[in-house]
Amino acid sequence: MRLALAAAESARGATSPNPLVGALIVDESAIEPRVLATGFHVAVGRAHAEVDALRRLSEAGGDPRGKTLYVTLEPCNHVGRTGKCTDAILAAGIARVVVGIGDPNPRVAGGGADRLRQAGLSVLVGIEEAACRWQNRGYLRWLRCGRPQLVMKAAISLDGRLAPRAQPGASIGPRWLTGQLARHKAHLLRAGCDAILVGAQTVLADDPALTVRLSDAPRSKQPLRVIFDGSLRTPTTAKVASPGSLILTSDASLRLKPDHASALRDQGVELAAVPSPSSIDVASRRGSPTDIDLHQALRLLGERNILFALCEGGGILHGAFLEAGLYDEVALFVAPLLLGDEGVPLLRHVSVPDVSASSWLASPSVTQLGSDLLIEGELRRGGFSVK
Repeated sequence: MRLALAAAESARGATSPNPLVGALIVDESAIEPRVLATGFHVAVGRAHAEVDALRRLSEAGGDPRGKTLYVTLEPCNHVGRTGKCTDAILAAGIARVVVGIGDPNPRVAGGGADRLRQAGLSVLVGIEEAACRWQNRGYLRWLRCGRPQLVMKAAISLDGRLAPRAQPGASIGPRWLTGQLARHKAHLLRAGCDAILVGAQTVLADDPALTVRLSDAPRSKQPLRVIFDGSLRTPTTAKVASPGSLILTSDASLRLKPDHASALRDQGVELAAVPSPSSIDVASRRGSPTDIDLHQALRLLGERNILFALCEGGGILHGAFLEAGLYDEVALFVAPLLLGDEGVPLLRHVSVPDVSASSWLASPSVTQLGSDLLIEGELRRGGFSVK
């Protein structure tokens, strides 16, 4: 199953709104099992992992009859863009199917495993279940909540600053804190997501391109660039003022700035109005008429089949998502330097009354990348205790 998980990972960032799925066909007739073929779901509209593995085995002249199929997600039993995987499995003569996790999609939801059992196959579900769920956490979040899995991504100093204080007359553009290895990893994270999110202040301060710029990127399609800009301040001269960008703004700003909105649209930018926050739990402290509801904004992205989103800040947007309880995980690149208390903080407008009420990482991992560290983990809210 771990080999199937590794195969599925090859397509990260390319399958939405479909899940990542990997499959292996294994000959278990001898004492030592032998992998005969490996397959994975490459992209939407392409063959599912089970069919891909069967095709590869056929091309190699192999025989699937009586063999075992390992697959990370329950085979489908419905016709969508492709045919039923259960039909292909049965037609191939597979004898045993080992499944990582059941598919909670209502169109599948146990139907695939049940049909295979009814046809006389041995079906085992729940192998490497935690790893399979983690791999498809974006898909599972989307099915459960109607929004993407949201990752807080930032490069910070040892004292939690995004950048030094801006000096009068300083040029607009990124100010790197981390080295080449960390930046390469950051682009790999971008390549594995469906959308990159930033606030308008980040666009004004850094003028980022928000693109994947890697020669060895596992995908050619660029993530959707999403700018949270309730006041519609994104200039037409910005790098993101081009096709492939979506600006989430307010009805008030669209009414007040029709010419600017039209100019952005003329450059290929898509604009969408998001309702104002509807409750005190969602509203920002400022209470401006140009505020937008972050919950509604993420649901809008979910409706666009965005399963995995990377938020790159800045501090105001990071703080707003954290306060709203919408961050699911963290990827923080920590540079070995100090920027002082006048530097730009990672989180703005966030108040934590007590350590026990803080947001914290469950089972964090730490990776060294040259002189920098990458800290990753699932984000929990409240209930923290020092162990």
